[in-house]
Amino acid sequence: MLEMRDAQKLNIRRRSLLTAGLAAGTLASAGLFSPAMAAPATDGAPSGVDPHGWDEAGLPVNRGSGGSWTPAPEGFAGVASHGRDGTTGGAGGRLVHARTPEELRAFAKSPEALVVILHGTLEFIQYEKLTVTSNKSFLGAGAGVAVVNAGFKLVNVANIVFRNFTLRDSYIPGDFVGKRPDNDRDGIQMDTSTHVWVDHMHFTRLGDGLVDIRKDCDNVTLSWNVFSDHNKALGEGWTQNVITRVTLHHNWIRNTHQRNASLDNTAASHVYNNYLENISSYGMLGRNAALLLVEGNYFRDVRNPLHHQGPGGALVARDNVFEDCTGNTGQERGSAFHVPYSYDLTPTKAVPALVRAFGGPLAGTEPALRDVITVALDGTGDFASIRAAVGAIPANNPRAVTVLLQPGIYHEPAVIWGDRRNITLAGATGNAEDVILTNSEGVTLLVAADGSALRDLTVTSDTPQSGHVLLVTGIGVSRTNVAVLNGTSG
Repeated sequence: MLEMRDAQKLNIRRRSLLTAGLAAGTLASAGLFSPAMAAPATDGAPSGVDPHGWDEAGLPVNRGSGGSWTPAPEGFAGVASHGRDGTTGGAGGRLVHARTPEELRAFAKSPEALVVILHGTLEFIQYEKLTVTSNKSFLGAGAGVAVVNAGFKLVNVANIVFRNFTLRDSYIPGDFVGKRPDNDRDGIQMDTSTHVWVDHMHFTRLGDGLVDIRKDCDNVTLSWNVFSDHNKALGEGWTQNVITRVTLHHNWIRNTHQRNASLDNTAASHVYNNYLENISSYGMLGRNAALLLVEGNYFRDVRNPLHHQGPGGALVARDNVFEDCTGNTGQERGSAFHVPYSYDLTPTKAVPALVRAFGGPLAGTEPALRDVITVALDGTGDFASIRAAVGAIPANNPRAVTVLLQPGIYHEPAVIWGDRRNITLAGATGNAEDVILTNSEGVTLLVAADGSALRDLTVTSDTPQSGHVLLVTGIGVSRTNVAVLNGTSG
């Protein structure tokens, strides 16, 4: 194992501008962060000359801001195999612009190589999972581009790039577990596909999984993305074949529940420099024959942050940080694999500041502070789940926020995280029986933040249990007209 680790180090080019403990202010003073992210620098090529479309979409290139906007994928998406030298998407093909759902649908399934530039908000009336053919790039133009109530399906295709836009809001109210027959509302679903690069994207409040890598995919890189406010973030598997090779680096996974990521039967999972925070079930999980190399990741307030289970497989873990985490923290087993590419490894303590500054699409993903957020299951509120409402409150919010729940049964594990202080979670009618929080197993509502208040609601479980359904760990938490059923409170 020592020989393998020494060989690995030969492939790593450490960042010269980063030091352990780098903070956001240091990023700014070093010139790695600028508030003017909405007006990025480009490579200087005239519009229409760059075959990748980076200039046309207004994207930084040649490493860009903070070293994060690379002109080609780092990781397995950049490795030559399956008759390809790497992942280029639609580069060299026709450059087209999508401003409507109809245009996006047509371009996605076109048989020709295309660079598709997305503009504005493309909102689908009925959920669609768009069929994608090979040799496509989907690039958000500048800041603020979003695809709403839709996803992308990649089946037996190759050479696909997604960059710089948000996929959001296909959540079916009340179906947090994603098990309804009509709920296969993934952000991106890949089946038996190769050479896929997903970079600087934001996935949030979708139906089933944010990204599902399924059925013998290979050469996949997910980099500099934000995955937020959801149940299942990232799943890989749905196969007994040990084929898939995937790289996850510099992603920010926050306020999610499970699959962060779940990696089943992967021939190689290289997971480095990701930031995971506020995760309520489990973080990174290797399953069965999966080979995992997990290095330089930062876990904060994550339950069971790192684990491997099932027969076979291996987990090599090094230089990871676990802050305020509980449960499994990565017992090593076996030896992993040789990494066949060079990569930049950020010092682990610098990962949170770097990923918060440069992860996701241009202009960032952190929400603006509001005094009142309304949750309703009928579509009339700001959001349709408690988790989404909590995720819409900035970390370390400077003033009080009320999350107002309209009548209904909210079936989800709800958490008021320790960094969301002074939140009031309240039923809208004043009658506790009108607003019911329930869950199929474990704690239904965890209140970890100091100064929280609960008012006019019922906390219960689907079936009676001996443990807590309401668990309070924060200081100075008040309760008014709160009923606890089918379990205990503590």
